[in-house]
Amino acid sequence: MDIADKKRSGRPREVDRAAVVNAAEAHPSMTTRMLAEDFDCHHAEIARILHAAGKKWLKSHWVPKELTEAQKRKRVEIATKLLCRHRQSPFFDFIVTCDEKWIPFVNDKRHGEWRSPGQKPGQTPRKDFRAKKAMLCVWWGRRGPIFWELLEQGKTVNSDVYCEQLEKTRRTLRNRQIPVIFLDDNAKPHRSRQTRQKIADLGWETLDHPPYSPDMAPSDFYLFRSLEHWLRGKKFRTIEEMRQSLTEFFDSKDREWYRHGIHRLEEQWQKVIENHGEYFDY
Repeated sequence: MDIADKKRSGRPREVDRAAVVNAAEAHPSMTTRMLAEDFDCHHAEIARILHAAGKKWLKSHWVPKELTEAQKRKRVEIATKLLCRHRQSPFFDFIVTCDEKWIPFVNDKRHGEWRSPGQKPGQTPRKDFRAKKAMLCVWWGRRGPIFWELLEQGKTVNSDVYCEQLEKTRRTLRNRQIPVIFLDDNAKPHRSRQTRQKIADLGWETLDHPPYSPDMAPSDFYLFRSLEHWLRGKKFRTIEEMRQSLTEFFDSKDREWYRHGIHRLEEQWQKVIENHGEYFDY
């Protein structure tokens, strides 16, 4: 028998908390295990230090495109120009904007469930890109929808269809004695020679819109986000059922709701400038 004390590891080595935080801020994508290797400690200790410093591990967001420096500068340049113009001479009352969106006939939604420990949650299949759907084209402004339509199954927007929609919008606006400042994105049918000539014939002014900028398009950051909530869980058997549901959606919003969506452009432009052209949550 031996009653002598055995050798112990001793007191745990102190980790430089400030150095850990600085390392995480310098390289935000490093995991706790990667940092633990650098600081020769357990990854749980790294996690405690970062949580105490108010850090949270967040997944990156999907964005339309990885922007180049030139594209970021272009976004800031256009946002600055439009913001200065609006503050000198407000023009939101004259804006007409448009966009397209695929509407599936089946709009499943993920749902939560109360489960006991060890039980697996239910499953929701991902949307099949080949599933039956129809394209919604909507033209709107601060007073609400000006013109919208659902294209027939399998039909998409080309220059001919887009110019026809421009003409239909013009007819609807004919009784409104106000100038039109047109805001649309950079999809090919929107920028074709035929389309540019049609807009010139209408006498509409067009606003600059940088490529890959849904955060500067009211349909993307406002109208379609609300529409997605409306459609969640809905299933349509026919195009008429879909059209009826869309009619109910557009009618459910008052004029102030549409006005707010257009006027949010000022806030979006400011965010583009503050984020130096980078994408931001909207």
